[in-house]
Amino acid sequence: MNFTKELYPYQRVDVDKMKSLPKCLNRNPMGLGKTIEALALCHDLDMQHVLIVCKKSLVGEWFWQTESVLGEGALTPHDNGQYDHRLAGLDLKAPRFVAVNYDLIAIPQYRSILTAVPWDLVIFDEAHRLKNYSSKRTLGAYALTYRVPRALFLTGTPIRNTPLDLFPLFHMMNPREYTSWKRWRDWFCVTEREEIWLKNPYTGKPAPRYITKILPGTKNEEQLAQLLTLYSVYNEKSEVMPQLPPKQYRTIPVELGPEKKQYETMQEEYFALLDSGVEITAQVAVAQMMRLRQICLDPNTLLPEPPRSSTPSNKTLALLDVIDETDGKIVVFTFFERYVQILTQEFDKAGINYRIITGKSKGALKAELDFQNDPAVKVILGTIGAMGEGFTLTSADVVVFTDSFWTPAVIEQCEDRVHGRVDKGLESIKNTLVIDLFCPGTVEEHVRAVKGIKERMITEIESLARVVDRMRKASRRLR
Repeated sequence: MNFTKELYPYQRVDVDKMKSLPKCLNRNPMGLGKTIEALALCHDLDMQHVLIVCKKSLVGEWFWQTESVLGEGALTPHDNGQYDHRLAGLDLKAPRFVAVNYDLIAIPQYRSILTAVPWDLVIFDEAHRLKNYSSKRTLGAYALTYRVPRALFLTGTPIRNTPLDLFPLFHMMNPREYTSWKRWRDWFCVTEREEIWLKNPYTGKPAPRYITKILPGTKNEEQLAQLLTLYSVYNEKSEVMPQLPPKQYRTIPVELGPEKKQYETMQEEYFALLDSGVEITAQVAVAQMMRLRQICLDPNTLLPEPPRSSTPSNKTLALLDVIDETDGKIVVFTFFERYVQILTQEFDKAGINYRIITGKSKGALKAELDFQNDPAVKVILGTIGAMGEGFTLTSADVVVFTDSFWTPAVIEQCEDRVHGRVDKGLESIKNTLVIDLFCPGTVEEHVRAVKGIKERMITEIESLARVVDRMRKASRRLR
């Protein structure tokens, strides 16, 4: 293997530490080159069998990276869509790199084939996708890491909601030390005991049941910060990328227009349901809130059939105004794929040259390249889930969120599609303007409030971890 990229000094320090930790977490912020560091580790240790587990949309990215950096592409056995026990007929003894998506390791037949291969290293990209300690995907990751000498977890956002998100990663890095998710939860998470009443399946009578509810926040922050420092590599962008200008944020309030009556009617129905005393499941409550969020965008997002052309909603009109007032390229994010379809109709009518990336759209890589390289393509429009990870959209300097999301780390990842990536060879980074189109007095206020609580919790943990990192580096320099 010939390594063709020259590492930055901080990247060389990171790789040296990763070599000293057989199972390690790389939690560098997006844009600092986690992929390049992983490939440098493979090169330095002369890895012969490396399994890469990532999102399906990022499989092609890993193929491109291994080919451009190491001169050999990763084999991707699921490209032909044959999800069966033969793993699409691939001889796993031959390739140096194999890239599969997370869905495969959740299938027992595939997992049994993968675990039979003597991998030197397993890389989990976007490792925060393993935050659910009991999901099929995470159980598959457990099975793989138990059998390999080295594992590397890449994510700039290991904590998505609560410190419990970290348990699966620490369990895989040290399964003897971190064995119980309940013990981890009770030590690091803020919890409360809640009484709920359920019908007894035998008597039919209601009976109390007690559950442990996890609240926003954390306990024993200093110990958690110490663990993060011990098991991971981390650098602050401000320290290693001084040329990176700060992001700027702008919130544009958008009042509900004709859709306000429909919103109020649905909200009243929801409140009446809550007041009725009827037991409501969490799924019903979330679904109702999702509908209210959709109305804030455009009531047509609720239609089961393809959206029809109609008078644009106020949110859509606000977005069109932003696009009209902006000279450069713009990246537009929304949570709802149906709203993407509605916006494409309005963009067509307005004569806006755009590309789209959603979970259902084809040609995502071509859309990315068109947007990056074609001056005529002004807008790229996509869903937070599909376009928020793995794409480089640095030709833009404006990011617009038509609707927010509960998890601040997800929003930050979307912003960083534009804000810059070291591993793409970007040497200078423009200022990034992040615009939030926000409907006051609606469910969007609740979303923002929850996101704010999570942001403060994550900031506190990361601040403590950074202090520990600085102290450790200072101690190393003194020696």
